[in-house]
Amino acid sequence: MTEWYSFNPQDTLYFRGAEPADMGESHAASMVFPPPVHTIAGALRTAVLVQQGVSFDDYNRGTCNPEISEKIGKSGSDPPFGIIGPFFLFEGRAWVPCPFTWFAEKNEKGLRDNGTREIVISQPSPSRFVKSPAEDKLFWVKGKNLETLGGQWTPLDELCNGNNNKWIKSSGDFFVYEPHTGIALDVKDQRRAIREGHLYSFQHARLCEGVALGFGCTRELGLAESGVLKFGAEQRFGEYKKIQGLHIPAGKSGLYMALSIVAGDEETNGHCVATGKIRYLGGWDLHRKFHKPMVGYFPPGSVFDKKINDYCIEL
Repeated sequence: MTEWYSFNPQDTLYFRGAEPADMGESHAASMVFPPPVHTIAGALRTAVLVQQGVSFDDYNRGTCNPEISEKIGKSGSDPPFGIIGPFFLFEGRAWVPCPFTWFAEKNEKGLRDNGTREIVISQPSPSRFVKSPAEDKLFWVKGKNLETLGGQWTPLDELCNGNNNKWIKSSGDFFVYEPHTGIALDVKDQRRAIREGHLYSFQHARLCEGVALGFGCTRELGLAESGVLKFGAEQRFGEYKKIQGLHIPAGKSGLYMALSIVAGDEETNGHCVATGKIRYLGGWDLHRKFHKPMVGYFPPGSVFDKKINDYCIEL
C-alpha cells in the first residue's frame, strides 16, 4: 500500500550537496533539490517518533516499543519502506521527471503556443549499423538540433498516454534559487564563537506560489492525516497532508523510468540505458554520529531495461 503526501514548507529549503565547505577551500556549497529520498524517509521516521511520544535516546538505544522499530526500522538501519518521488504538485496535477530517452528540438519551433512540445523518443540502435561495447543497450534518436528533456518535468497522467505532444515544464516553473549568506562558526571553540572574517553563501530553494512537493511512502506508518515534517540538518519545516487520487500509469515499451534516485550498483549499472549526471550523496548518520559513506545515484528520469525496483514506471 502506498500512502501519498503533499508538503508545503514554511520558508526556503536547503539540502547540501557533496562538496566540502571548509575554511580556505570554499565559501559556498551546492544544493540538491528536490530533496533525496533518504532525507524524506528520515523526516517521516522522525515524525512517527514525535507523534508517538518516543524519545530519540530510547529509539537509538533500541528500548522503545518494538512495534515502532518494526514500522520504521531500527536506529542505524535502512528504513523498511521506500519513497516514491519527490515530484511537484501544481494546478491539480502531479509533475514527474521526464525520461532521459525523450528529446525535443532546441529552438523555439519545438515549443507550441500552448506550452507543449513535440517529443522524439530514442530507440535501440540497429546492431548492423553500429558496433559498440553497449551492444543492444545502445540507443539513438533521429532529428536535428535535439536536446534531452531529462531534468525537465511532465504531468504524470501524460507520461504513458502515447501522445508525443507533451506538456513540459522546467524546474524554474516550480521553484527559484535564493542566495543566503551567513556567518561561519569556529567549531573548535566550545563557545561556538563566530569565525572572524569568514562568511558562507548557499543557494536555497523557494517553491513558487501554488506549488507543493509530493511523494509516496510504500508503507502505512500510522501518521496523522496532517502534521509537521522537519527536513535535513537545517531542520526546515512545513505542513504535510495525506492526499488521494494519484494513479501510477504503465506503458508497454519494456523500458522502465525511475521516479526516484537509484543507487549505482552492479545490477543498475548493467541495466541502465539512459541517464543524466550522476549525483553523489552522503549525509549524517544520527545513530553513529558520523558521516555516511558517499554513494553515486542515477537521477530521477533514468531509464532501465528492467524493472529494478517498485519505483519504476514502464514507459
